[in-house]
Amino acid sequence: MRPCAAVERTSVASGAAIRGAGLAGAAPRRSRFPGGFVRGLPGSAMIVLVYACSTGAGNTAASNGLRAGAGPVVVDSVPDIVEAETAEADVRDAGDTIAEGPPSAGLLIGAVLPVSGSPSNRQYARRFIEGLEVGAVLARQAGVDVEIVIEDNLGTASGSARGVDALLDRGALAIIGPLDADNMRAAVRAAPRDLAFFSPTARQLPYGRRGVYSVAAGDPAAGRTLARALWDLGYADAVIIHPRSSRESVEMDAFRLAFLSLGGFIARRIRYTPGETTFENYLTQAKALEPSVLVVAAPPADVELLAPQIAFFGLDEIEVQVAGTAGWTDPLVVEGVAARHTDSVIALSTTPSGEVREPPPEFVGAYESLFQRSLNSTIPAAGFDLLRMALNAHREGALTAGEVIATLEELDPFEGVTGTYSFTDGRLTRQFYPVRILGGALHPLTADSTLIPALR
Repeated sequence: MRPCAAVERTSVASGAAIRGAGLAGAAPRRSRFPGGFVRGLPGSAMIVLVYACSTGAGNTAASNGLRAGAGPVVVDSVPDIVEAETAEADVRDAGDTIAEGPPSAGLLIGAVLPVSGSPSNRQYARRFIEGLEVGAVLARQAGVDVEIVIEDNLGTASGSARGVDALLDRGALAIIGPLDADNMRAAVRAAPRDLAFFSPTARQLPYGRRGVYSVAAGDPAAGRTLARALWDLGYADAVIIHPRSSRESVEMDAFRLAFLSLGGFIARRIRYTPGETTFENYLTQAKALEPSVLVVAAPPADVELLAPQIAFFGLDEIEVQVAGTAGWTDPLVVEGVAARHTDSVIALSTTPSGEVREPPPEFVGAYESLFQRSLNSTIPAAGFDLLRMALNAHREGALTAGEVIATLEELDPFEGVTGTYSFTDGRLTRQFYPVRILGGALHPLTADSTLIPALR
């Protein structure tokens, strides 16, 4: 048997370090935090971090529970009691269903995250877990007996599958994570079809699998909202430019169908390879067609490059109206790209123009009390929102994992810290607001808006 990788983890709330054993054949040490680090937040929920070996052996070998209570933080080591496993986790049949009811008395939500993956993944996971902790604390205060079990997938597909398998054995109601598309596919393959997954960052969802939700996946609502906004302003023909990526493809599929159904015409749909930095060929194609509107659906980093090139390659000469999805309203673009390249662009925002989406005081106060520092990242809010989605399903009557998906899709729109969400046709969708960018700010867009030629 190969040795386990040494694991070290510092609890951001307590400052205590958890180290896994690095000896051949030894499972990482299991430690508990019985109390003390949550000041002013009594009744904190249990948080368990489960560390896997680098080979995937012993995926339930170590855990540290974080629970509020009186007294100082204490680390109690216990003997290694889990036999390391060398075989890969079995993939469950797609037709399997989850056992009725979890083995524990309370509610258990699982998470599969790269606690010891790459440096960037570790940093994201640490911030994300902070949001889970805040959500668990507030849930416990509201009378929900919830336990969060976090399986470390090491940032790998095999680790993701083993993590899911372990969480199923514990009776998880739903799973938060993994972060990326490849690990999500592996996790889903290891689970029954009636288990819900929530990811903050996976840009692509497994084909044909309902109940896999991601904030970062393509959102058909974005395409439909933009199509309706442009049609209401009188635009009847468009050229589309977007990368060959899942997110933008999903959104532009929806835009095309909605725009055509309204009576619009798509002169051409131009796709480019992700990673390209020069768009002369695509923009000159669009210019030759002389559309009334050019729809550029791209991530913020691409918009940074595309926006100046739209004028540089002469599309300002035909006074085409430029429109786009939420990539255009990202602070990276609104604040970082010269206003002359974004002025009068019609785009989408997840916040109504003129409003600022501030985290609610309850969330900020709980975070700052728990971690004894200011909230300076949006990542914890993502963890908080996804946990609340799973808890909402439970509150509305989902007592087993198999009931979560059906319950979610019957709920009213979910008002989160990071946006307003709905569960539609097996996907997580946001509410979008059409806006016009002017002077580096977002302005209302209504059906009677004065048409302003883009890039004047």
